[in-house]
Amino acid sequence: MAPPKTPEQVFEYVFEQKVRASKVNRYYTVSDKLHALASQQPGFIHQERHLVAEEGDICRFQTIVKFDTAEHCITWLDNPERRHLINIEEEQSGFAFRGHANWDGYSRWLSRSITTEPPKWKISLLVVLTLYPTAMLLTPLLHFMFKGFGMPSLMLISNFLCVAATSWVLVPFVSNFYQRWLEGESSSASRAVALASLIALLVIMLLVFQWLPATFWG
Repeated sequence: MAPPKTPEQVFEYVFEQKVRASKVNRYYTVSDKLHALASQQPGFIHQERHLVAEEGDICRFQTIVKFDTAEHCITWLDNPERRHLINIEEEQSGFAFRGHANWDGYSRWLSRSITTEPPKWKISLLVVLTLYPTAMLLTPLLHFMFKGFGMPSLMLISNFLCVAATSWVLVPFVSNFYQRWLEGESSSASRAVALASLIALLVIMLLVFQWLPATFWG
């Protein structure tokens, strides 16, 4: 049997709903339908609903949905059946489903094979290792592809692509190679070698990018 998920291995999405007291029963019915749909999705772990406050004629609810990964949660949020049900209720009943992700930091970017939360500085070092070359290579590419765009637009596109590539692909991939170092399970000598290799990679990339001609950067 697989070990239970730790808090660092669970991705949470929090919904806030304001419902008129006269429509609370209908809201419960809709909420239960969404729960039933979510429970059928890959990676679903748990859903809980709380009545946070009663403000006059308005009841404020909070619903927390938990999945094993951000990708599975996003797939659920984009589920056509879920969207159809919410659109109907927002039009007919006036329910407003507003949500936000519960991010605890970069630790959610790591490979799912890592079972303990590493120190923040180790995670940050992996982020820098992957973000630096991604940003450096995307900059000239975007300047070439979108010559008519201003710098603010290019920076927005670049930031979006860098974060997507780093969080969904590069950090999880690199973390597989540094799993023992991240979890602190290797010897002191092995940890020193791992740290030295990360610093060496950053220095090599810096030297390579400095070596490239100025025309490369547009």
